[in-house]
Amino acid sequence: MNGVLLQADSRYPKRLLSLLGKNAPNELHFEGNLSLLDNKTVGFCGSRAASERGLETVEDCADQAARLGWVVISGNANGIDLRAHYAALKSGGNTILVLPEGLDHFRIKRDLKTVWDGSRVLMISQFSNDASWQVYRAMVRNHLIVALSQAMIVIEAGEKGGTMNAAMTALNLKIPLYVAAYNEMHSHASGNEYLVKSGARILFKSRKTGRAKISDILDEISTVAPQSDVSSESQLNLM
Repeated sequence: MNGVLLQADSRYPKRLLSLLGKNAPNELHFEGNLSLLDNKTVGFCGSRAASERGLETVEDCADQAARLGWVVISGNANGIDLRAHYAALKSGGNTILVLPEGLDHFRIKRDLKTVWDGSRVLMISQFSNDASWQVYRAMVRNHLIVALSQAMIVIEAGEKGGTMNAAMTALNLKIPLYVAAYNEMHSHASGNEYLVKSGARILFKSRKTGRAKISDILDEISTVAPQSDVSSESQLNLM
């Protein structure tokens, strides 16, 4: 299925209107399983040049989330994003790819081809179908990832850039933000400590299983208001 959702469309995510207010996209172009927007969602972001430890961490988290019935959301960029999508699909789960360009430019990346299942994927973009990738579009796209997610998990954030932008947006919108922390953090994760000091919570690992305690996070945010019922008090101001 493909098409365009206008704000007046009953299928347009009400969460975007509540959180983003006047900055909510006027239209959303989509291809794939649109019903994924109605499910429980958790977003992931991190460095394109992620460390192997970071990639292992996001794969663990996305795998667990998908197996627990949560839709994994990320931005289809190399590194953390791509591994999150991959883990969700490999585990038999669902994922939403929020694109920083128009759908005409979308191609299934090589790393996803072996696990790709169109019935379990939604590609969505706030840009016209012929819009090409540009830095500012990638930044704007981050706000959409965050606003569609009931919680955000940061794996490796630099002191500036897209991941930090997405994380600060989550804090501004009062969306639960969790940050991975482990010994000998890679230089690409230099912003993780700053985010914790700014209000993010630490994503811990279970000593018993050696895996991230993702189920604890998801159980906690399950009690948060559903996507269609979010207070407008924390609307994002992009000006």
